[in-house]
Amino acid sequence: MAAEFRQLPDLDIPDYNEALPLGPSDLKHGVLPNGIRYYVKKCAKPQKRAALALAVSIGSAVERDDEQGVAHIVEHLAFNATEKYANHDLIKYLESIGAEFGACQNAYTSADDTVYEFMVPTDDDGLQILDRSFDVFAEFATKIRCSTADLDNERGAVMEEWRSGKDSRGRVAEDQWKMVMQGTKYAERLPIGKEDIIQGIPAWKVLAFYKRWYRPENMAVIAVGDFEDTQAVVNLIEQRLGKCRAADSIAEQVPKYGLAPHTTPRLSTFVDKEQEHANVQITFNHPRRQISTPAAFVTFLQDGMFQAAVNNRFYKLCRKPDPPFWAAQVATEPVTKTIEGCVLAATLAEGGITRAMKALMLEMARIRLHGFSEREVNQARASMMSDVESAYIERDQDYSQDLRDEYVRHFQHKDFVVERQYEAQLSKTLLPRISAADLQKLANRFKPASSCTVKAISHKSFVSTVELQRVIDEVERQEKAGSIEPLPEDDTPTSILEAEPEAGQIVSRKEYPVLGAVELTLSNGMKVCYKQADFLADQVLLTGFAPGGLTEVPQADFKTCSMGNTLAQELGPFGFKPEVLGDLLTGKRVQLSMAEGAYWRKFAGESSPGDMESGLQLVHKLFTHSVTPNPEDLQTVMSYMRESLIAQIRNPTQAFVKRTRAVNYGNCYYFQTAELKDLDTLDVDAACRHFNQCYKNPAEYTVCLTGQIEEETFTELVEKYLASIPSLPGAAAKPIASLRPLPVEFPQGVIREDVKLNMVMPQALAQVTFPVSLHWSLTRLEEPHWLQYVCQLLEMCLTRLMRFEQSKVYSVSVSPFFGVQPPGPSPQLHGDLGINFSCSPANTHHLIDAAVSEVHRLQEEGPTEADVSSLRSIEQRNWENLQQENAYWQEMLTSTYMSRSYQLVSDLDQVYQRRLKARDTVNAQLTTKALQQAMQRCLPYPCHQRYTAVAMLPQPTLVNRVLSSLGTMAPNSTKKQAYWVLATAIGTAGALVAAKLWKRNK
Repeated sequence: MAAEFRQLPDLDIPDYNEALPLGPSDLKHGVLPNGIRYYVKKCAKPQKRAALALAVSIGSAVERDDEQGVAHIVEHLAFNATEKYANHDLIKYLESIGAEFGACQNAYTSADDTVYEFMVPTDDDGLQILDRSFDVFAEFATKIRCSTADLDNERGAVMEEWRSGKDSRGRVAEDQWKMVMQGTKYAERLPIGKEDIIQGIPAWKVLAFYKRWYRPENMAVIAVGDFEDTQAVVNLIEQRLGKCRAADSIAEQVPKYGLAPHTTPRLSTFVDKEQEHANVQITFNHPRRQISTPAAFVTFLQDGMFQAAVNNRFYKLCRKPDPPFWAAQVATEPVTKTIEGCVLAATLAEGGITRAMKALMLEMARIRLHGFSEREVNQARASMMSDVESAYIERDQDYSQDLRDEYVRHFQHKDFVVERQYEAQLSKTLLPRISAADLQKLANRFKPASSCTVKAISHKSFVSTVELQRVIDEVERQEKAGSIEPLPEDDTPTSILEAEPEAGQIVSRKEYPVLGAVELTLSNGMKVCYKQADFLADQVLLTGFAPGGLTEVPQADFKTCSMGNTLAQELGPFGFKPEVLGDLLTGKRVQLSMAEGAYWRKFAGESSPGDMESGLQLVHKLFTHSVTPNPEDLQTVMSYMRESLIAQIRNPTQAFVKRTRAVNYGNCYYFQTAELKDLDTLDVDAACRHFNQCYKNPAEYTVCLTGQIEEETFTELVEKYLASIPSLPGAAAKPIASLRPLPVEFPQGVIREDVKLNMVMPQALAQVTFPVSLHWSLTRLEEPHWLQYVCQLLEMCLTRLMRFEQSKVYSVSVSPFFGVQPPGPSPQLHGDLGINFSCSPANTHHLIDAAVSEVHRLQEEGPTEADVSSLRSIEQRNWENLQQENAYWQEMLTSTYMSRSYQLVSDLDQVYQRRLKARDTVNAQLTTKALQQAMQRCLPYPCHQRYTAVAMLPQPTLVNRVLSSLGTMAPNSTKKQAYWVLATAIGTAGALVAAKLWKRNK
């Protein structure tokens, strides 16, 4: 496949400015008589599925001053209030067909667009599901209701979404948007809207907005999926959406708001006490370019190469001793339909804003003066060409969701969509024609006079706008004087291994025909298991694992050893500094990382089939190289780790997570977060020795691979790079049964705690946790499947209750955790199940009670027949989708080896067949009564007798604390009297302060 790509002939491009035709050739597209556009395309991945979208070219930008947030409210109403669907009927229908529904999964609203998305089955008789889905789109298009009751039912969920965006990150993003968009309509039209309007806008105004803008000519329907007959799909669209008519006969032109250019930089400092790391963001706004011609595509490719070259420079800068920033990036981002931003951004050390800003702007000036070296250009081109080659190899394996999104963008922005082969051929033709001079010109888009905004972000004031302006002036002065030196060239090694290793041997081979896998045992004791799969033609997944993790080290050494992995990956686990390895792997599609948990050590990554040799070389180097701390590099790594720990303290969520772990796991050392004092006592040499020891003995490891594997070539590579890893005399894998367990037991009874914290914006998070106990034996593997159904049932019912009925949350998640118990065979599996949500602080305790009550209700009453039917459909659809993914089969291989069952039977096929039988058994037994019994069996019964509930709440203000105290001391006082006492106290204190100041001044 790779050779085929490289042999593609260059295209003859007679006119670079001629628009590329919309394609590919089997695409059906057009305009219905009422003005709705349609795009229909066959795509077989995933099988028996279709990705659908209704795109509406209306967003928050068209809202009037008293409508801010209405476009987003309409999006919410669509799922709960149309002429045919009310009271969550649509949600129930989506669940019944196995379609996904959840926060941000089915719709989004931007400044310019609103898009509704479904992923639906196509294997039913007569395409009835597809037909009904288009009928739903028709409801969205012209039949959304908005009575006062409809709107009131949605206000709470919209407010919770609004509230979730008011953390530090959201506050920074909102302020940045307003600054960058200043002078345009967009500046005051954030899609989420304003709190007072969300809570107070009357229903008639929302309905008027909907009727004014939701018109057929502003819409498009996109359907990409596994269709037998695309014309039949077009016919369904015509039947369902061709009847849509606008409510208002007079069409209002959708306004376009362009760039408001400025030549004087706008400077701002943003202080937020919850901001973790200091940041600087420099944005240069330009008119958005439409990518519809070969000439425009050239600029797109140039942008990609420019970003690759600059980001490589930034990465090397942040790896130097005493770097100007911890991380930096350049990017060109579409901001709105008419504006794109060229962005320089950096995360940096506390107090280093002006230094980081200068480094970013100096690099742009350096490029304007000296350009890029040929080596930099070649590396950037190789990186881009590698991505193009991968896209070509997998040209027939596009996901329908991705293609759907491309046609949505075509409707929104007229960006071209063509045959994958043609796009790859066009890229291959144009990339070699891009020169260093072409890339150098792009730095002119980053000049201070190019609608530049600079924002310094930190947790306290470190810098003024005057200082920011000085940086701009200084860089401009240096650039004008030509005093910025060119970048020196770096030396890069040419190979991962210094010498070819002496190949080992494959000593045994065993086939597992049911699982479709082959297991090799190597001469050094390592096992290699591989499964050939063609789900993606340019992917091979790799995972290696060995029993024995951080519970095996003495508790006194835990903190030091737990930091070994972080230190090693920053210093270079493969014998090269990370920035050197990055240059060495330029143009290759390969990555590998390491991790150590309580009971397992792992390395994992992926590569293209053609670069699998490089991936196996990295594994060889991991086992044969010893990481040694270098004082110069170590100083940078330790500084960053220290800054990160300090930064986490400023995030209220960290304290909540820390306390939740302490409550659930009894202050177990393993779940305690690292603190500054741990860095002060960190033994760096011991940490690196621990890491090296983790990856020394090949006989402990099993390596699994899944993907496009050519057997003969693969086995040669295995013998050359894996079997050649030196074995340790007398070393063997640690028995899993001997692994040291964590000293953890879920608490008895009920524990409810509030973690009260000072916050900039009052928010609440809650986690309700139940212990889980499952019976297990080799012949009884059904319980994990029952627990999966329990989690899905709870998430579905809690979402229905807390979001759709009570409108008090935006989303609810339910998930199990089994990371505490060692992986050895045991008649009982112990873990926990967590229910997580965010909400208004005032609703927190009520919602915790509601969650516990809903669990108890399901234990007592069980689910409905409709619930069970929906759960069965969702599970079946997920199962079908997963089996079309390399990641699923890779996980199946690794989890089978790591399973308790495998420790007893040591046969992959037997374990796999037992798993399949367990799933089939549960699905056959799934009834309302059986699921009710599983609720009672898996969780404490009754559940309200044993659980924990930890809530993050805002610390009351001083005024509220004093009032509370006064109320306690004088219970007979009225609230008005308490306020009077408080006002008197404040007034007296104020008078005393004023008197002291007067005396000091005299």
